[in-house]
Amino acid sequence: MLPYIATYLFIAFILAIIDRFTDRPLFIRTHSKHWPWKFNYSIRWWGAQEYWAAITLGSVLVLFMLLFWIEFGGSLNKDIGRFFLVVICISSAVLSIRHFNLIAKFKAHAWWMTLLTALITVGFGLLASAFADSFILNRTRIDAAQFPVAQKTLTTLILVFFWASFVTVLTSVAVIVVSFFMSITTPTFFETLKRNHLVASHWKAYERGVLEKRRSLMLASVFIGSIFTVMIALIYWEYILQHAEDVIQETLVFSSFHLHPRDCGIPGRPQDSWAALVSDGKAVIATPSHRGYTFETLPCHMQSAPEVRSAILQRLKLDDYF
Repeated sequence: MLPYIATYLFIAFILAIIDRFTDRPLFIRTHSKHWPWKFNYSIRWWGAQEYWAAITLGSVLVLFMLLFWIEFGGSLNKDIGRFFLVVICISSAVLSIRHFNLIAKFKAHAWWMTLLTALITVGFGLLASAFADSFILNRTRIDAAQFPVAQKTLTTLILVFFWASFVTVLTSVAVIVVSFFMSITTPTFFETLKRNHLVASHWKAYERGVLEKRRSLMLASVFIGSIFTVMIALIYWEYILQHAEDVIQETLVFSSFHLHPRDCGIPGRPQDSWAALVSDGKAVIATPSHRGYTFETLPCHMQSAPEVRSAILQRLKLDDYF
């Protein structure tokens, strides 16, 4: 019962704030029998920008309500929260692109941005290759050249990781810089009044017009959405970094470990163990551990398919099921 009461009070508090800063009633009566009250606001004039702003602010508000609900003991499926996190990121990105007209600006400077992207990709590619070789060598104690597929796969995965983290950091810095720049260069409400000599003498009684309110609300929507997008990205990056090594180990095993230890005549290994052939008649055995895998190099005597089946049958005969 407490989550329901707390959520009701939270919604009432939000409505009270909205009513405090509006000069007209929030709800008006209608002639409908089933819906005697309706929200005193029309969205007929809205364009695409206003809809994206409403989706962004609405998703942020819903996210706060979900956090409020959980804080007071309510149960909730985590997928609902993840859905609204994705909605905030997508709607905020679209809103920022449309508001700052980034597509046209990118087209105007496409040549040097493409060149810069290519140079950054080359640099990240060299770093990713070095990190992949180092990871394979330190985990398996075998030269990374013995695992060519895993080497390429891990390089690609780490390159994507570098680019994603670089874009996240760049976006965070851009949001902070643009916010600071616009707060300095954009005149405040009072400075705008002082420049208008017609209302400067009665500026205390002056009220902002509809266009000024819409502009302020749109700017607030852009920056609120951008800040939440950065926060969500940083939270997800923290989660990804905590599980990065496990994912890389799974990718390494999936890419180059295609045999079972019994194929090399190595019995007594778990069913989910894997083996990879290397030079000099040896194999690297990947055995599942608490986090990821443990790797060890053992001699490998490759067994034929009949030998493997015979070994399995002999093992079944030794098992006492009764």
